[in-house]
Amino acid sequence: MLNSGDCDGVEPEIVVLLATFNGARWIPQQVASILDQQGVGVRIIAADDGSTDGTLEWLRELASREPRLTVLEDPTPTGSSAANFYRLLRSVDTGNALVAFADQDDIWMPGKLRRHAALLARGFDGVSSSVTSFTATGKRTLVRKDYPQRPRDYLLESPGPGSTFLLTPRLAQLTRELLSRPDAVAPEVDFHDSLIYAIARSHGWSWHIDGESSVDYRQHDDNVMGSNTGLAAALSRLKLIRSHWLRNHAVLLTRVAIQSAPPSDRPELERILHLLTATGFRSRLVLARMCGQMRRRPRDQRIIALLVAIGVW
Repeated sequence: MLNSGDCDGVEPEIVVLLATFNGARWIPQQVASILDQQGVGVRIIAADDGSTDGTLEWLRELASREPRLTVLEDPTPTGSSAANFYRLLRSVDTGNALVAFADQDDIWMPGKLRRHAALLARGFDGVSSSVTSFTATGKRTLVRKDYPQRPRDYLLESPGPGSTFLLTPRLAQLTRELLSRPDAVAPEVDFHDSLIYAIARSHGWSWHIDGESSVDYRQHDDNVMGSNTGLAAALSRLKLIRSHWLRNHAVLLTRVAIQSAPPSDRPELERILHLLTATGFRSRLVLARMCGQMRRRPRDQRIIALLVAIGVW
């Protein structure tokens, strides 16, 4: 069980943004694990994206008797989990509360929010953590995310699933602003966890990746993105690499970072953007040599550098 941490005797207020779509099988367990969090004042704001399995009806029924749950009524489906989270961020005034994100099918560990709020109180603007993946057969695997951070790791990887995130009010507001500006690139990013981490780190704010698992991360066929472990996950990532999806994703994150970064850091990000979009051999070699700055795990650094150099990535 997670250590409860130290919040100086004051219960922090936390708004949990919950995005749902056809999750009726799992959502009661997920919501219970959020509402059962101790040592924090927690509220859930949920937005359903057009479920047909009774998820929205279940949320409405619970909200009628649970004042800590509010259902955002918007009949227009966004079409993706990330877009639903972006809608929540833009639509909900979270004020001075800390902000967390919840998938519909995970289970939060007791003490998750209090522990991460205590970590934020040390001066970080974002906290995430390792997770424990689990399957219907009972297999459990720790998915470590706390490898040492690198200067530009936010361009190629997230610091853990978004369901482990906790943000300060100013990071939530900065993300909201970048999602809403007229020339916004942020809404094009397919994963909210990658986006928020890139915004925080490129802006010069600090992030802590907690090595202690805070979420039981359910693995099933409907996962938007699984835990990235095992042969099947490796083959799936290789397919994305060969299609250049990961490179294009990095291009988007770099463009977001340019909008988020202080002026002094933008020229270097513009150079990285040029390298990411160039196709020449010399550009690939320069980018390959930078991979040590862009991935946290040494093994991943070597693999990505090789794939970049030979033109597969």
